[in-house]
Amino acid sequence: MSRTLLSARDGRLSLWLGAAALALVVFVWITRELIEGDAGAVDNAILLAVTKMRTPWLTIAAVDVTALGSITLVVLFSAFTLLVLLVLRDRMGALQLLAASVGAGILTIVTKDIIERSRPAEAQRLIVASGFSYPSGHSVSTSALYLTIAIIACRHVKHAGARVAIFLAVSAVLIMVGASRVYLGVHYATDVVSGISLGAAWALVLAGLFTFLGHRGSTTPLEGPPA
Repeated sequence: MSRTLLSARDGRLSLWLGAAALALVVFVWITRELIEGDAGAVDNAILLAVTKMRTPWLTIAAVDVTALGSITLVVLFSAFTLLVLLVLRDRMGALQLLAASVGAGILTIVTKDIIERSRPAEAQRLIVASGFSYPSGHSVSTSALYLTIAIIACRHVKHAGARVAIFLAVSAVLIMVGASRVYLGVHYATDVVSGISLGAAWALVLAGLFTFLGHRGSTTPLEGPPA
């Protein structure tokens, strides 16, 4: 493997892990503010402002958008992507996607059980939701899985513009799903932001890990043995 290729992979590894650290710092900071600070007052103010913006057509749109983070659609999208990766014989990508899915579920359950934050009052909810509120499970799963799918997809896309478009599209989906959870009154704003941060951190850690594994698996001596 050429030194240039090794340097490029080292750069990607640093990028993924650096971005993962940043996302994790955001999650830890929000969690600390929730426990020790005054995040609850800010959350209530945001939720109150959002409830005043509700209209019938926005509610219909929010219900449709929030479904993008539902277990059913996330599983379907993941299964379809997994099938495509297996057809392409991208076993590392398939393993990375499975790790993202399993890890996102575990992180959501563990974090919710530790924080045990109650959801907004039922009077503020437009749909039925159960369980604890922090972090938003929809946000964690969509962030971890859709970002992982985008990262894997970019390995198979050579055009830089297409890669940018993929990440922009995923970012838009994450923002819309998160906003829909607040609009529907089943989560606070900090639930959503922390969920996106936690899911992104996990996806980026996996990106770094699998970049490293790919590096190790394809490394060959820079200079062959003497003839």
